[in-house]
Amino acid sequence: MKIVPLLALLLCALTAGAEAEIVSMEKKYHIRGDMELDMRVDGGKVEILRSEDNDCHILIEYDRERCRADVNLDEDTDVLELFVDHDNWAMTKKSVDDKSKYARIRISLPPKADLALNLEMKAGELDMKVGDLHIKSFELRSYAGKTSIDFDQPNRCEMKTFDVDFKIGEVKLYNLGNANFAEADINSSVGSMLIDFNGEKIEQAMARIDLEIGESTIVVPEKIGVKIKVSKFLFLSNVDYPNWFTQEGSYYYSRNYNKKKESLYLVVSTGIGELKIRVDKKND
Repeated sequence: MKIVPLLALLLCALTAGAEAEIVSMEKKYHIRGDMELDMRVDGGKVEILRSEDNDCHILIEYDRERCRADVNLDEDTDVLELFVDHDNWAMTKKSVDDKSKYARIRISLPPKADLALNLEMKAGELDMKVGDLHIKSFELRSYAGKTSIDFDQPNRCEMKTFDVDFKIGEVKLYNLGNANFAEADINSSVGSMLIDFNGEKIEQAMARIDLEIGESTIVVPEKIGVKIKVSKFLFLSNVDYPNWFTQEGSYYYSRNYNKKKESLYLVVSTGIGELKIRVDKKND
């Protein structure tokens, strides 16, 4: 008669022991001048934003049994390394509210430091709001998931490198006109992409955009002159553009292209899908 209660107690004990042990790792680094962020994340939810002071703040929450995380600043080279490794990528597809299955990373970048960002995401969500910083170079590789990058305020220095590569997923790039680059490389293999060139820092900029499979939208501000060269993949590509542009062969010119000192030149290669070109008048 006492076997059933004993089994129930044993089951409860085993269930309690199987619960995830959530670890919260917090780090703060005072940055003197330059800093390179070298981030490698298997999966999870990553948020990168501007710090309120000139320190770099790191917060990582993860399941100790299923995930390993490490953060280290090499003071000789000014390289901050951040690694998050999951034993099982599949768990990164769980709800973001299920903390036992999903690593959460928050990085606050110092606004006065000269920054080089070298980022790699294998799966999950990446949300960046990185305006009003000194970003010298920006390199990102994302293999699967959702990405949102917003230069909500002008970058404080010229960006020497802007190179982003997305394999599979949904990508939204906002206010690239604030990124302050002269040249950019943007690549997407499979998925949907929004590329918004609004902002205040475009004088003469060029971007190479490679789109393989999916629907993509490019938004350009009306206040600058825009020239777009489009290479299409036979009849499997379609370009939808407003009457603000005139087409001459593979080139599309905005009405004000020869009247504006500020100009944007886009070299676009499209694969299978539709490319939509839109004009934003909000910056008039």
